[in-house]
Formats: sequence, C-alpha cells, structure tokens
Amino acid sequence: MERFQLKPTIYFGPDALAALDALAGKRVMVITDAFLSSSGLLDRVTARLTGCTVERFTEVVPDPSLALVARGARALADFRPEAVVAFGGGSPMDCAKAMVEFGKKLEAGLAPLFYAVPTTAGTGSEVTSFAVLTDTERGVKYPLVDDALLPDAAVLDASLLAGVPPAVTADTGMDVLTHAAEAYVAKQASPFSDALAEQAFSLAYEHLKPAYETAGESRAKENMLLASCMAGMAFNAAGLGLCHGLAHSLGGRYHVPHGRLNALLLPHVIQFNAADAGAARRYARLAGRCGLAQNPRALAAALNRLRAALKLPDRLSACGVEAGQLRGDMDALAEAALADLCTPTNPRSVSVLDVKAILKELV
Repeated sequence: MERFQLKPTIYFGPDALAALDALAGKRVMVITDAFLSSSGLLDRVTARLTGCTVERFTEVVPDPSLALVARGARALADFRPEAVVAFGGGSPMDCAKAMVEFGKKLEAGLAPLFYAVPTTAGTGSEVTSFAVLTDTERGVKYPLVDDALLPDAAVLDASLLAGVPPAVTADTGMDVLTHAAEAYVAKQASPFSDALAEQAFSLAYEHLKPAYETAGESRAKENMLLASCMAGMAFNAAGLGLCHGLAHSLGGRYHVPHGRLNALLLPHVIQFNAADAGAARRYARLAGRCGLAQNPRALAAALNRLRAALKLPDRLSACGVEAGQLRGDMDALAEAALADLCTPTNPRSVSVLDVKAILKELV
C-alpha cells in the first residue's frame, strides 16, 4: 500500500498575505533573518497581525546551525506563542521548523499554529516535512524528515519576490528544477507526485530565465513561486536523490549556495541515472514537456545552457573550491553523500566510486 498526503493549506494570488489576518489577537513569534527584518518587507507581515503580541526572532543565518536552533527553541518556549510565522527563504523556514519542534519538547502543551511565508522561489520548504541543519563543528549538513515539521499554512505572495537579486533568483530557481527532476525519477514517485513534478519542472524551465532577467514584480516570478511550491509537494511525497545528497555533502564542507551546487550537479546526475531504463524514460518525458528532444542527454544539455544563461559557474573551482582540497576530501564527501537521507530514493544504486567519478568531472 502507498500513501499520499497534502497537509498545508495554501494561500496564493494577489494579497495572499491577507491570510495572516486569521491570527489577529494571538501571541505570535515571527522567525526571520536580520536582512529581512531591516528591509521593510517584514513590516508588511506585522501590519497584518492586528492586535497581536509579536515577538521577533531575527537571528537566522544561511545554513542554520544546531546551536542557533537550540537558542531559538529556548526563546520560543519562553515566549509560548499561539502562532509562529516563518518569513524568508529556506534558512528561516528550516530554522523555524526545528525551533517549533524542539520548542514543543522544552515546554509541555506548546502547540502553535505554523504559517510559512516564503520570500524566494526555491526550497518549497513551506509545504515539506524536511529541514536541513548544519553541524558547524563537523562541517556536516543534516536533513531532518518528519511529518511534524509540516507547516499548517503556506502563504504564497509573489509581490514579496520583487526585490530578490538576480543571482539569488538563479540559485533558488535551479533548486526548483532539481526538486522537480529528482522527485519525478525517485523510487517513491507516484501518479500524484508525478503530476506535481511535471508541472513544476515545465513551469520553472519556462519562467526561470525571464524571472532572472526581470526587475520588480512579474508573472514569471509568480510562476516560479508556484513551481517551487509544487516541486516541494512532489519531493515531500516522492523523495529526492543523489543530486541533493551530494549538494548537502559539498555545501556542508565548502558553504557554496545550495541551488548553485544543484545547478552544477544535476546534468551529471541525470547522465548517471540515465543508465537506468526507467529513469531514462522519465527524463525523456520531462524533456518532451519542455519542447526538447525526448532523451536524457538533451535534457542535461538544456540545463547546462540554462545554467550558463543564468551566469552560474560550471566548475567547483569557480565556486571557490580548490582542486587539491576537493581531491583530498573526496572520500569523506562521497561517504557523506551516500549516508544522506536524500540518496536512498535515487533511481539508480550508487557506490563511493560512482560519487567520486561525478566529483572528478566537476573539479
């Protein structure tokens, strides 16, 4: 027997932030980062929290650490909110998920409503049971997977993306494509996740470059936000694969943006997985949905062209990773990728030698 579930209520379209009006009069903790807190965007959120007692936790940083989450969970437990609003990209989302879950363990009876408001089109974290935390001492990223991490509501307001820098749009957009592609070929894929993954991939493939090239609000950015959410729902059900396992391994050690690593890795992982006949057929269908020749090689080549158009690097050395350092770390990187929670649902079995071969192509 298989299972498919959708939990978060999704609010989208013009003025979607109005969904926060439902929290009027409650004790609310808003979790975000220092930049968003000072940018003026956060004021649009707090303006909706009429009559609320609001506590702001603004310490979130990229790749949130275990220590940060512990500090935040204590602050959350002490404040005892009736609702939590996670506001930002993947890092505030992941940090908030962990803070809420660990805060419940610190304070009996704590059960806040959890609203997730993304400000980038990338992680899809607003609709997933995933969070990624970093052990800064060991240089390791740990994916957490538990249905308890799912938000109660996702609020998709595309106007929040108007000021996102092009480089961030590129990084996060490639994450969307990777989520959709990996979910589509994952071992736990189903007809339900397939429908979401196909639509997410074709939307992102069509609209990422226009979103990157357009300043301010645009239809392309709105479609990228929808694609990000759909891809999140798809991989939450189907799982991911080797591309994410490797991205977590590399990102934990070298601190390269996650989407940038996915942009580098995905074409290589597609070529590797295409040795599996079932995966090859699915990649071919994705290529066809995008108007490409229906084969995995055409899909990988198109993603490389898109990466170049987005001015993303084509080698790890261009990301600041020295070749000698990479070679010295290769065994540890490969082992970490294989141990990652995302890798087991990859459609093709993977060995240490397979991972090292892919890494050697990226030096």
